[in-house]
Amino acid sequence: MTAQGQRRELAEFLRSRRARRTPAEAGLPTVGRRRTPGLRREEVATLAGVSITWYTWLEQARNIRVSRQILGSLATALGLDAVERAHLFRLADEPPPDRASRTELPPQYELLLTHLDPNPAFIVNPRFDILAWNRGCELLYGELGALSASRRNVLWLTFTVPEVREMTRDWETEAALTVALFRTQANEGILAPEITGLIAELSDASPDFARLWRRKDLAPFVPKARTIDHPVLGEVTLDYVKLHVANDDKTLVSYLLPPGSEMESQFLKLTGNPDA
Repeated sequence: MTAQGQRRELAEFLRSRRARRTPAEAGLPTVGRRRTPGLRREEVATLAGVSITWYTWLEQARNIRVSRQILGSLATALGLDAVERAHLFRLADEPPPDRASRTELPPQYELLLTHLDPNPAFIVNPRFDILAWNRGCELLYGELGALSASRRNVLWLTFTVPEVREMTRDWETEAALTVALFRTQANEGILAPEITGLIAELSDASPDFARLWRRKDLAPFVPKARTIDHPVLGEVTLDYVKLHVANDDKTLVSYLLPPGSEMESQFLKLTGNPDA
């Protein structure tokens, strides 16, 4: 889509949502007869704290820049839900708000992680925060529940936890790939405050992360096997796969044990599976 085409889409979206929003829903008094049930331009402008001229230009698809703060004000004035708000931000070439901080997960995903045991599996958001995990995952990464939510993160584990580093075969290659995947998956959200804040903290905490981040490498995800030098099991080779959660920005990550193998039996015992 061209820039002008995107501005037209933004203008049409704003007009459509303005027409659906009644004065009563916006908390405005309904005095006298109105030609349409929706809000007037000047009412949206007042509610959002912008001038009527500026808002009119926006609905006319003029070439003007819209800040994240004003987008948020417009979304509130128009009563947009989370999906509509994210769509508004994307039309304005801005990453959706809070896209990397949402932590809600339907209970079905927690159940899925349980069924994947003893295969280590977890779900992450675009910030690489680990939102949910199973017992197999804790066998690899330790007691994740003991970490604060801000440190329960793949990047923090990779760059600041010595035990994770020690068991990672060819740590430099794996760490560089993790950083490149993170930059690729962050995509248009790379400048979102929750992402830039994470990058700044990690750069201060780990010179290795700062060095690899400066390389600006990008990499697509390719399913492959990973070899880990586990402190109890010794050398462990696991297939590594990712699946995107439908209608969401989260990702399911799983390491797959060879079915029926001695390795699987060992993982079953160490994760406390009663059938092992």
